[in-house]
Amino acid sequence: MGKPFPARLVRLIKTIETEYKSMNKIIISPKKGKQGIGAGVWNLGPGRDPFGGPTREEIPVLDRIPLLAKAGITYVEAHDVEIPLRDVPKARKLLKQYGLRMGMYTPSFFADPVFKDGAMTSNDSHVRRQALRNALLAVDATVELGAEVMVFWNGREGFDFVLAKNGRDAFRRLIDGFNAVGEYAKQKYGKKSPVFALEPKPNEPRANMYLGNVGEVLYLISRLDPAFQPLFGVNPETAHSRMAGLDYVWDVELCLEAGKLFHIHLNSQDTTRYDQDMPFGYMEPLKDLALCVVLQDAKWEGILAFDVKAPRTDRQEDIADILHTSAANLQRLWARALKVDRRKVAEFRSTQQYTALGGYLAKCLY
Repeated sequence: MGKPFPARLVRLIKTIETEYKSMNKIIISPKKGKQGIGAGVWNLGPGRDPFGGPTREEIPVLDRIPLLAKAGITYVEAHDVEIPLRDVPKARKLLKQYGLRMGMYTPSFFADPVFKDGAMTSNDSHVRRQALRNALLAVDATVELGAEVMVFWNGREGFDFVLAKNGRDAFRRLIDGFNAVGEYAKQKYGKKSPVFALEPKPNEPRANMYLGNVGEVLYLISRLDPAFQPLFGVNPETAHSRMAGLDYVWDVELCLEAGKLFHIHLNSQDTTRYDQDMPFGYMEPLKDLALCVVLQDAKWEGILAFDVKAPRTDRQEDIADILHTSAANLQRLWARALKVDRRKVAEFRSTQQYTALGGYLAKCLY
């Protein structure tokens, strides 16, 4: 037998073993929280784009709910123009029938021609009032549908020509608008109020959008009335970060660090092109693996939701393929991320062996 370990080494080994057991508990434990996958009814559209009309028959919105259930989706998302307040009772009945829940609801500030130059930031005060009315109705619909999150996508909040808007005024209008939404929700629903996730996007349909990235959204939240700030967070979308030339893993990490990751949209994007909404896990699977690791380590408990779009080339009978593919990719990547040895990641970081770390992640993926 060799010499016994010095006491300090014994203590060190015990410390490492304790930390490793604790780390393994995090790694191998099932995902906490909502335990499901979300998708929007708009994911199953008729295939139109800015250059061509539909390539498939338009499926009535409420008839898409059974299709989402069949595809394994557990949380449904919709805009106010897809499930307006008058259709909420029908939608609730269908959700119950198919064992689904409403994950997120969002007002459409981009489809109606009245919002051609923005909603809350419009230069027309009448349009701004209409936007606020729509937002407050959406709060009511969100609550009626049982969703805990309401998303604001920046849509047409922006400009195409420089000096078309006074940027400082436009930003203050956003502050005033979201403060009003927060006040309404807090007064009417109290602790049962939904939370609000602002979704950044750098461009399209406007050349330049206000709230173009996660940093701008976090700054806006910091400017809201302190009484309403806790109600507001971020809904980062992986493709939108890529459109801005940014790293979506870091965007999500920034939201997590701020305690403001209220929702997330997963998809794929081929560099900085137009918004493609391709299947999650398709373009950058290694980066998607890293994203799963980040979410697991943060013990994030929100819904993992897709914002994907059935392409024009898919036939009617294949319209849900994009959901099946995205869900299968997510499940595979999530399982592989659970097996990533966090000790090895920590060692690579401490020794600054970043190329080796990349190789290890590739090994975990492939």
